[in-house]
Amino acid sequence: NSVLSLGLQTNRVYTYGVTMNWTINAGTTGTSTIAGGTPLSFGENYTVGATGRGSVTMDGGGHPLEGATNVANLNYRFDNGRWKVESGVNGSVGTRSRANKGQFGLSATLNRPVRVSFFDATPDRPGSIRVFDNTNREVDLYDINNYQLNTASVTPNDNKSITRSANLNVKRRLNVFAFPFALQAGGFQSSMGVDTQRENVAYSYNGPDGNPATPDTPEPFRTQVYRNMDSGYGFKNIPWMAGVRAWDAYKAKPNLFAQTPAQVVASENFRVTNSEYINETVSAFYVQAEARLMKNRLNILTGVRFEKTTDTGEGSLFDGDAVWERNANGTFARTAAGARIRKPAAGAVGSLEELRLTRRERAFKNARTYDGYFPSLHFTYEIRENLQARLAYAKTYGRPNFSDIIPNATFSERDLSDADLNNPDVVKGTVTIRNTGLKPWSADNYDLSLEYYTQSGGLLSGGVFLKEIRDFFGNAVKVATLADLEAVGLDSRYVGWNLSTKFNAGNARVSGVELNLRQSLRMLGTWGNYFTVFANGTKLELAGPSESNFSSFIPKSASWGVSYNRKQISLAAKWNYRGLNRQGAQPTRGPDAYTYEAARTYLDLNAAYQITRKYSLNASVSNALNVPQIRMVYGSQTPAYARQDRTSEFGIALAVALKGSF
Repeated sequence: NSVLSLGLQTNRVYTYGVTMNWTINAGTTGTSTIAGGTPLSFGENYTVGATGRGSVTMDGGGHPLEGATNVANLNYRFDNGRWKVESGVNGSVGTRSRANKGQFGLSATLNRPVRVSFFDATPDRPGSIRVFDNTNREVDLYDINNYQLNTASVTPNDNKSITRSANLNVKRRLNVFAFPFALQAGGFQSSMGVDTQRENVAYSYNGPDGNPATPDTPEPFRTQVYRNMDSGYGFKNIPWMAGVRAWDAYKAKPNLFAQTPAQVVASENFRVTNSEYINETVSAFYVQAEARLMKNRLNILTGVRFEKTTDTGEGSLFDGDAVWERNANGTFARTAAGARIRKPAAGAVGSLEELRLTRRERAFKNARTYDGYFPSLHFTYEIRENLQARLAYAKTYGRPNFSDIIPNATFSERDLSDADLNNPDVVKGTVTIRNTGLKPWSADNYDLSLEYYTQSGGLLSGGVFLKEIRDFFGNAVKVATLADLEAVGLDSRYVGWNLSTKFNAGNARVSGVELNLRQSLRMLGTWGNYFTVFANGTKLELAGPSESNFSSFIPKSASWGVSYNRKQISLAAKWNYRGLNRQGAQPTRGPDAYTYEAARTYLDLNAAYQITRKYSLNASVSNALNVPQIRMVYGSQTPAYARQDRTSEFGIALAVALKGSF
């Protein structure tokens, strides 16, 4: 009746990725002329940018990533028919780092002002691209000597997460009623700490002569691998640069690349801003009861869960006005002419001394706690032996992402007169802050479904559902009240300031329908015993005043496929359809513009071979046809050809594993 199991797992990953970008931009349109003032004439669908407004940039580099995950767990299970006990303790440590060993990221642009012209725009690309300089001479975009190397960078990071959890569940089957009845209770606690360190260190290219003002070609660093290759969309032999070649040259001759004082400050500012830590502890307790009535045809399951979450975090604190001397009453100290007096310790504008006063690493610390009760009630009724109906209600919630609640604040105080400072109607400044007091959204969920089981072991089911969502997240800027400040962890001195953050903004409703089918093909003959077909689909509708705050909302999704099982061999092919995925709003593209991921269908394959009772060989192929992911940005005012923003091909992911059970 008892089972004790111990699990240990170690997984180490090393990956290397290459990023290469080539961007051609016509810039702001305007009148263009040949030298001497003669206007240019252009054909139909010929979009032209004025000279000096167009740009062509090229950048890229290598990104070695190292990661490791170590997991340990101990689980116990007991079941004697009346008592059932399950418990366990788990722990994991995960690390992920990018040391940028031997790699630069490089950035280059054309070495002269240009005019960029596009012919016959399509969603993928213009049919023709031509670039001219001030003398109306055409510039060859594929000649690396027409570019100048400007900057190089390294972007190391170091992330670590530690997770610990424990659980205990106890179930007791009781014979106190004329029908089967059971009570269950349990508890759970988990703690997760995430420590993040990121850097972005930029260098200027000085060139062989040591003068960064001289436009030097990146030709010495042209990649020797990605040459004479098809780059997609009709482009070939783009003059890509190799970050590893530039790094080797830098190690041999360190004065090729150097940091300017401004780059030193920017690098330190990025490091301090992106040094963050958060720990989240979740404690939960639940009780539930289960009963079977009406000769076991009706099953009722109900219960309530109490959950408490505590978050503590540390992030950067920015106060641009920390460089000024203040009077005893908190106002700015001024000269006789009325100018504010700068602290001697602040150094020069834009210096490291100034940064150390205005941006402090992990100086904004905050903690918050929230809890709630989450009841549920489920009915399952057996209409016939092969037909069941399910009706359920549950209250659920969704926590905010760590990136929304790790403390980080920026203060910008206006330079006001004493009269304005004492005027409650005058906004004193702006606080841009992550809302550490952001609470989870909650939802009342209602589900109704029917399940039909065929004589040959198949399943056909369908259902409808409704989710009433409250307190979903939304961004806003408003004049802060004392209650607003208390919610984000600030004191009363900022009452009347503009407060820019993410709030629990409003309510919305999601309704939908889902269908599911699984059926063996045995009715088609003996060969059909080995095949099973399956399909499922979901259709959603979103409505409510907070509709615009929802991201990654996919109205339509589906999957279908076939599996084969015979003796030691298992094969499966699954097609996945993800409908149009609306993400964040893009107000610069129009009042109703959003970023979208276009609908796509991709194929996953799986195979397994049972070598012995203890060993099996498994393989999987994700997105076997390498279907690209297309990002679009548009609103009702965006022309069709201008909607596509980016196409990403991630390649085919292959995994092969030997699995053992002992």
